[in-house]
Amino acid sequence: MFARWDRMAKQFTRIGKEIAMAVKQGGPDPDNNPALRRCILNAKGVNMPKDRVDAAIKRALGKDKTDYEEVVYEGYAPTALP
Repeated sequence: MFARWDRMAKQFTRIGKEIAMAVKQGGPDPDNNPALRRCILNAKGVNMPKDRVDAAIKRALGKDKTDYEEVVYEGYAPTALP
């Protein structure tokens, strides 16, 4: 039972961060923000309660100074010679 709750907590935290990024990029309305709509569908997929989704949206709109940004890293490595 506790292992299940641990997995759910990790999933809820990850989706909450994704919701925060989507709201900051495109606004709180899922009709006009496809990234937020996708995050809400992911939240429903892991059975995240609606009040938690709404709380994540409100938290992203508030004066929370935590700013999550989507970053892409690119790395290079030496290639193997034939």
